[in-house]
Amino acid sequence: MWSGGSMSEGSQVQSPVESPELCTSLLIVLHLSVATATTTTSNWRPLENQDEEVSSSSVIKAKDVPVLLQAATNGGSLSSAFQGLQTLSDWVSNKKIDFKKDVENEEQFTNLQNLMSDLVKSKTSQYEVKDNKNYTISSPPQSIENQLLWNIRKVSFSMLVSIMVFQVQHQNTELQKKVLKESLEAIQRRWVEIRAAPEIEAFYNHQDLYTSEFLGHVDDRTIELASEMNYVELSKIFCVLGTIKRRATPVIRALAFHMAKQVEKLTPKQLCNVLFAMNTLNFPDPVLLEKVAQDLVPQVTDIDKPKLVGSLLFCMGQMRWRHTSLLEVLSEWIEKNMQVCPMITLTAIINTLSTVSYMPSNSDSLFNVLVPKLIPSAFVKKTAWLDVVWSLCVLDRATEEHISSVLEPSFVSNIPSADQHLRMGIKLKLLNINAVAKLKMASYNGSYLDLANFKDVIITKGRDDLKLSKHIQIMLHNFLPPPRYIRENIQTTMGICVNAELLTDKKGKPLPIQDYSKSFGEYDNCKPLPEGAVKLALFVWGYRDYTIGSQELIGINKLAMQLLEKQDYKVVNIPFYEYNVKAKTLKNVQYLETKIKEAVES
Repeated sequence: MWSGGSMSEGSQVQSPVESPELCTSLLIVLHLSVATATTTTSNWRPLENQDEEVSSSSVIKAKDVPVLLQAATNGGSLSSAFQGLQTLSDWVSNKKIDFKKDVENEEQFTNLQNLMSDLVKSKTSQYEVKDNKNYTISSPPQSIENQLLWNIRKVSFSMLVSIMVFQVQHQNTELQKKVLKESLEAIQRRWVEIRAAPEIEAFYNHQDLYTSEFLGHVDDRTIELASEMNYVELSKIFCVLGTIKRRATPVIRALAFHMAKQVEKLTPKQLCNVLFAMNTLNFPDPVLLEKVAQDLVPQVTDIDKPKLVGSLLFCMGQMRWRHTSLLEVLSEWIEKNMQVCPMITLTAIINTLSTVSYMPSNSDSLFNVLVPKLIPSAFVKKTAWLDVVWSLCVLDRATEEHISSVLEPSFVSNIPSADQHLRMGIKLKLLNINAVAKLKMASYNGSYLDLANFKDVIITKGRDDLKLSKHIQIMLHNFLPPPRYIRENIQTTMGICVNAELLTDKKGKPLPIQDYSKSFGEYDNCKPLPEGAVKLALFVWGYRDYTIGSQELIGINKLAMQLLEKQDYKVVNIPFYEYNVKAKTLKNVQYLETKIKEAVES
């Protein structure tokens, strides 16, 4: 049966009565069919008069539903079916009956659906006209479109929206285009009549058809009506905004606020869609994330689709969302259902755990079963296998075989590198893996990278991170004048960037690093280090260096610290949430001196 418009990803197919938008869209098709039928149905009435005729009593009871359905299906009349559907829709919309309780399981309701489907198909076939060249033209007669054109200003707003949704799919003739144009203009004139969530969803789904001024009105109405919407309606609009990538901040904030207040729960699939939208919109609202986790954790055991688990993990990794309770139950689910999990789900758990730097309580048993399944031949794309090996390195679960498989010259030379950004990311991961092989695997005897081919690798930082780093470096210059006492912004051959390198004695007193080292990590060919000298590497960590939901560094940053510690450096961490750029110079200098002293004494 025709659905009346596109549906958002992950949404379930609804019956026409359950969804007002689908119902009214179907009524348009039935209206067109009835109007073009060769036999006139004398008992058909215009939509506006149906409420008066079918509801002689203001009190509707559940026992009236079977009677209505029986009358609608008797005789196989399109007119009867049409009137029955309209009446049923009115009862449900006005909450006189409950669809789930009173209608859905009625046998006659299924019969009504089947009858309408058959009748619509038979009437639609009357529109198909074949010429002598066997070309098929599928279009309602122009008289119907003319009637729509003449009555666009008279129909209700909800019907007007349904005409738009229907007509946007039928743009084969100039008249059809004119009907759509008139309906769009009428909708934009009558924006104050926006009342329902399905209408808002339809407008966002077809945003390219409307002016920016009208979409601004839709945003305003969405904010005003959000408090009246239920959880499903809120989530659908939120997901549509994610799909079309419309980051209207006041709107998504209002939707997130009201979604977080809901008592009922969404299904795991719906929650996954919400997470995907949050990631797409770059809107990791902590309150809404906690609501999603509370809804999702108890339902994970009921999930029967491995790909859904993989999608949830993928979203968590992309968002850097470190919710330990959710990661625990998802890890347990994968261990119990390992045999039915596709490779994409298995890689999702590896990549996400490495991104958020978390080892679940069942990590030993999980990895004992999981790691043997991760072999190069199981991956079509070389970059996917590289991601897995890199993740295993971050989790400290990579074997020599894993590492040698990606450091082999034949593998490195065959990795696709058309995109500049992708190529840089690939090179950084290869450098990380190469450093792990050199510094953390004493028995490794496989190939290493030719570092001469990686001189162009530069790690770039965002604007806010650069601003923070620069401010901290200026404060350091108050007691570590460059270049004699400090080396800054070092791009290492390990695929990591060190904000500052310095040298102190065992009491934390600065030593002139230029006297003992010519470049980062090289202290062998210069003046011997004084006894008790301490090598220090300073990192400035910005917002994106941490996971969402905790003050834990993401996996790559923890790996960077481990690699430097293997080279006898002590690490000084300066997190963004501790350092205040607006504080007085003296206070910031004292803070940095204290952090350096703590690292020396650790």
